[in-house]
Amino acid sequence: MGLRLAIVSTYPPRRCGLATFSEHLRGGLLAAGAEEVSVVAMVKPDAPAEQRPETVAVIRDDLEIDYRRAANLLNQGGYDAVLLQHEFGIFGGQAGIMVNHLLDRLEVPVIATLHTILSDPKPEYRQAMDALLRRVDAAVVMARRGGEIVREVYGASPERITYIPHGVPTPPAGTPEEWKERLGLSGRLVVMTFGLLGPGKGIETALEAVALAARSCPDLLYLIVGATHPEVLRREGERYRQGLEAQVAKLGIADHVRFVNRYLDEDELLGYLQAVDIYLVPYPGAQQISSGTLTYALAMGKAIISTPFVYAQELLGEGAGMLVPFGDAAAMGRALAELAADSGWRSSLSAAARARAKGFTWPEVGESYLQLAARLARRAARAQGGPVTVRTRSRPGGTRERTLPRPRLSHLERLTDSTGVIQHAFGPIPNLTTGYTSDDNARALLVSVWAAKAGEPVGRLHETYLAFLAYAQEQDGWFHNAFSYDRKPLAEERSEDCHARCLWGLAAAATQLSCRSVTWTAAQLLRRGLAPCGSIRTLRGMAGLAIAMAEWLEHRRGDARPDGAPGDDEVRAHLIRAADGLIAAWKQNHSPDWPWFEDRLTYDNAILPYALLRAGRVLDVPEYRRVGLAALEFLARVTFRDGVFWPIGNDGWYVRGGRRAEFDQQPLEATAMVLACREAGAVTGDKTWHSMAADAARWFTGKNALGLSLLDPETGGCHDGLTPHGVNRNQGAESTLAWLMAAYGLEQPAALSTAVR
Repeated sequence: MGLRLAIVSTYPPRRCGLATFSEHLRGGLLAAGAEEVSVVAMVKPDAPAEQRPETVAVIRDDLEIDYRRAANLLNQGGYDAVLLQHEFGIFGGQAGIMVNHLLDRLEVPVIATLHTILSDPKPEYRQAMDALLRRVDAAVVMARRGGEIVREVYGASPERITYIPHGVPTPPAGTPEEWKERLGLSGRLVVMTFGLLGPGKGIETALEAVALAARSCPDLLYLIVGATHPEVLRREGERYRQGLEAQVAKLGIADHVRFVNRYLDEDELLGYLQAVDIYLVPYPGAQQISSGTLTYALAMGKAIISTPFVYAQELLGEGAGMLVPFGDAAAMGRALAELAADSGWRSSLSAAARARAKGFTWPEVGESYLQLAARLARRAARAQGGPVTVRTRSRPGGTRERTLPRPRLSHLERLTDSTGVIQHAFGPIPNLTTGYTSDDNARALLVSVWAAKAGEPVGRLHETYLAFLAYAQEQDGWFHNAFSYDRKPLAEERSEDCHARCLWGLAAAATQLSCRSVTWTAAQLLRRGLAPCGSIRTLRGMAGLAIAMAEWLEHRRGDARPDGAPGDDEVRAHLIRAADGLIAAWKQNHSPDWPWFEDRLTYDNAILPYALLRAGRVLDVPEYRRVGLAALEFLARVTFRDGVFWPIGNDGWYVRGGRRAEFDQQPLEATAMVLACREAGAVTGDKTWHSMAADAARWFTGKNALGLSLLDPETGGCHDGLTPHGVNRNQGAESTLAWLMAAYGLEQPAALSTAVR
């Protein structure tokens, strides 16, 4: 059955039971006739870069963009179905809710194998499971009782639930006695529990039971096999294992307990299982719906003692094993002693276990999954009348977003007088007492250039803003920022951010407007403005300078260079110095858990990775691109929640190790994120970044923390930010220009690279 499938799960080299399950499932699918089975591996952020050849993508569990990126890859890869292995803990967010970022965007049928099914879930787990079941096309359960729970508790329709057992490998050759000799266990009655070690598996109860059973069975040896769970090890080291060792000493059973403290590959695990006389499953939780090691022990014909969790009841409840009450060490000890003393009983349980596990081999399991995938593929083809790999139904959150409104210059024109753009507004009305800033006029110049290139009639706006910047430029080339309404410069400390932004607007005007005399003016102002740039030291000043220099180098026209324009070598030198300054800050401050340029996130944050990404593309410097992408991914992780852009608030910012400010949220943050994500898409060719840019732009239209649009459809302006209580009703220059820059910035690069009048 030549289907192309993809598994989404943890996967080797990651060490956990789910990874092993997925590796075997892949083998079973291929053995059953699948044409191709690729893997999208769930990993921790610090996972090793090397993955298996079949792994076509990784998803860092807490990074939303990775889920989006994987969805794009799977949609474009020609797959017939996606096999999602669902365990709450492997996905990011509360109860693993971040998996929805993947599911909402998938356009191929999805089969979810439910490895944990809670019959009495806490609200967050109920919400997560409900959301999952709404988004998948079929749910696979490995216990029939699991299917009943999915129907009764979560309301899933029976036709969307399929029972497929947990697969088992082929047992190794050799008798139990031969394997005991190989493993140094000869002469012992071997009891074993296997799995990554950590709290919540009932080992404490098992040790008490062994202490009781050992009184009548002096040759009993209990093997606790498996390394400490990596997450437990990360949180507390070996404290849990040491506590168990202390319990062994206190109970006086050191001769009856042996810890095998390492991660066993499967061949070694099967060897230990072959040597076992009794397999002990002491789990304390009733709701566990699957267990790979219990299934393995069953298929290998082991005598099994287990607590009566859901999966164990189903596998062992008809005489294929013994069930003892949860947490009852006395009952477990009696069962161990009785079974240890009766080899005939053990043989009877062994035969019953083997019979119960018929049909559990991985090729048989793979065939069942292939048949299910084929049914879904045929249904998709019938429903759509087209290729198999199309969405079979609308998924919640997966519908296409509404188109963003076209930007309008009407409010910018309202704020602009014969001098320049007024800084603030009272509602939509220009507040003349606040005067002007070079910062806003530089943004306005940039917007007028981009608007003209998009075919908008801009009249003489760019000439007005150029005239203002010419007036604001001091003798040494620096741009004074603040002016009163009567054009008098106000006392201030020099702003490197402002100076760099002026250079950006001038570089755009000098290279992308078609009127030669106007471009000459812009080029002259730009050249003079480069003179004091050697003194720029702040992060955002360097970022702005890098962007301005990249703007010039990317769009300059060699056949029509204005007289007296800056030389490329000079511009390139400024770009390299600025980008290197950002790299130096990164090297000094970043760490695995805080990959950023300083110890806090403040304002205009995305401008920093945007600058490096753009510098890396223009100069073709891999290090600039690498650091820019790493920083942007971190910022996206911090500021996107369930597809909603949630920028750092300016009421306290976000200091490393502290609590982030949620409000007030400023429009310039969304603009910087739009430009940075768009640039990341251009650098990498990854369309996921373009969708992130669009979502950041939708912050303006109501896809934000409060669900409120900041745009005024009557004026074309943008409100001045988002507070805990609603929008700031004023419509000043910075916010309106931020919206216009975001809207025009979403245009394709090719649309912004040709000269216009």
